[in-house]
Amino acid sequence: MIQIILSQAGGYQDVVAYLQQQGAQVSNMGPERGRGSSFRGKLSILAAMVSPKLWGVRKLWGSDDTVLLIGWQALPILAMIRCGLVKRPRKLLVMACFVHSVRARRCLNLLWRALRFPGMGFIAFSKGEGENLIQSVGMAPQDVHFHLWRQELYGFGGAAAAVEGDYVFAGGYSNRDYDLLLQAMAGVSAPLVIVAAERNHVVVPAQSRVSLHLDLPEAQFESLLAASRVVAMPLKSQGEACGQSVLLRVLRNRKPLVATRHEAIEAYLGSDYPGFVPHDDAEAMRAALERAVEDATFRNALSDAIAQAESRLAKVGSPGEEIHRFLLL
Repeated sequence: MIQIILSQAGGYQDVVAYLQQQGAQVSNMGPERGRGSSFRGKLSILAAMVSPKLWGVRKLWGSDDTVLLIGWQALPILAMIRCGLVKRPRKLLVMACFVHSVRARRCLNLLWRALRFPGMGFIAFSKGEGENLIQSVGMAPQDVHFHLWRQELYGFGGAAAAVEGDYVFAGGYSNRDYDLLLQAMAGVSAPLVIVAAERNHVVVPAQSRVSLHLDLPEAQFESLLAASRVVAMPLKSQGEACGQSVLLRVLRNRKPLVATRHEAIEAYLGSDYPGFVPHDDAEAMRAALERAVEDATFRNALSDAIAQAESRLAKVGSPGEEIHRFLLL
């Protein structure tokens, strides 16, 4: 039997629904969440990690079962297994536990090393996450499975919504470098539309051509992305999985993208994508964005490369099938 433990209701439905069709049982050990709810902060995640609700896992599986832990409730559940409070299953995979802070990663590595046991593995969403688990945590390579993150996202307006406007769009929360983007855009002729989270603490310069929107619903987020001329993705060099949900929206709207080079994004676009710029380089970001705004030939080349990446991703198969295969190995 496969048991799936969610840290928040409604997450990873593409994976969960497929596994349920294969007979898996699902239990939510975190807060309930409806469509369109707000981003969960660190305090909310920490509170859920010490919730008495976690005691409900004690009788969910036996020693012959397979368990998929999705999210940060994995840490207290693994601790209960190590303490003998919960039976150790035949196989257990941890998914969706990635970080961006170097300090947080070091602390997490110590916890993973202390809590790991035979039969335990990870599903990594980026090359960097996988390499860290092997090199710093000491996981065997065969116990770390790379998953190219993809899932159905709300808000797609169809091909008709993808029109070419006059502005640069940037959006998303994790691992973003909006300060660098604002610095770069000071030398670009087009307006800038940013859709960020309040937690990004974006400060818009006075008398600038920048429109800032905070915590918009997904449909509004994507409509602004789809109607832009160019999408910018300014990422910090640190961090593991980041930018993928925005990238999936870029792919399905086939928008030209200028992005900081980051291995999480290279996994989708390839290392030779022409819209990459070095991290921490505002001048390179400015030059690439100005060229993409003004040069239709370059803009079309970016769009063509995005379309090719979308076509490659469509051939990968469903995320549920891939996760199911990892669980059965």
